[in-house]
Amino acid sequence: MTSGSSQLATAALVAVLSASAVGALVLGMRPRRRTIAEVRSTLQPSNGLGDPVRSLDRGDRGDRGDRGDHLDRVQALVRPLTEYVARSFGDGLRLVRTEPADVAARVVVGGVAIGFVALCSLGAAMSTGVLPASPWWFAVVALGALAGSVVVWQDTSSRVRRRRREFRRTVTDFVQLVAVGLTTDQSVEEAVQFALDIGDSDLFELLREELATAPLRGVPLWEAIDQLGRTFDQRELCEFAASVERQGTQGVSITDTVNSLAASMRASALDELERDADRANANLSGPTIGFVVATMVFLAYPLAVRVSEAFGGG
Repeated sequence: MTSGSSQLATAALVAVLSASAVGALVLGMRPRRRTIAEVRSTLQPSNGLGDPVRSLDRGDRGDRGDRGDHLDRVQALVRPLTEYVARSFGDGLRLVRTEPADVAARVVVGGVAIGFVALCSLGAAMSTGVLPASPWWFAVVALGALAGSVVVWQDTSSRVRRRRREFRRTVTDFVQLVAVGLTTDQSVEEAVQFALDIGDSDLFELLREELATAPLRGVPLWEAIDQLGRTFDQRELCEFAASVERQGTQGVSITDTVNSLAASMRASALDELERDADRANANLSGPTIGFVVATMVFLAYPLAVRVSEAFGGG
């Protein structure tokens, strides 16, 4: 009776600790809201796009509010990982509305949480006699922690890739809307504002932040567009910015140029959609074949058993 109560208490303790670890993991992976300092840094004329990595390193306590000295020590510990995240994902993190420090924190929290759950589970199994005590189990805990960190990293990487594709499509829609605006005898500035007002995707908000605030920052419109193209590796935006600059400085009509660029981007977007569809069909072929084979085995197994019994009985 005492042994059963001890095992029940151990199981309850493991369940509570595991639930706490999972809760901590969920809270750690929640995206952080943008601070007033980060919004203000976007409006600074010294940098057209802001630099989230540099803003993390400058150590300005006034910008970060009253978060305390302990966050400075935590950031110092994860600074190498933060710098590695910044080098790996670059400005793609801006598309997912996060920062290198947030990704580094989630990677660490994911590894610690999964490692802690694995440690509690193995400890409970060894205390109840299900598993023999061995120092090799610590390697299993380390592998579990590494797996948790890798899962969080891969999740961030897939989100960045997906948002890059969505941003490319948003840029295509933006240029096409500008081309439509130019056909109604609007100026380039009016056509750009028309495209920003019509666009309804969340990534259009990024274009609005950079292009609508460009005059307030003293940045010409074409420079803001070119900077966006260079930052997010969108060659079409750079070409569009060059056309806008020629129109602004030389007074050259760019309606035909923008229409040609929009048509080229539309064709490229269609090709990308076709490749995605072919890739999706290829990914479905394996599970489909497996399902068909499993169904055939399931249906043929009773017949095979009867045939085997008949031959065995004969």
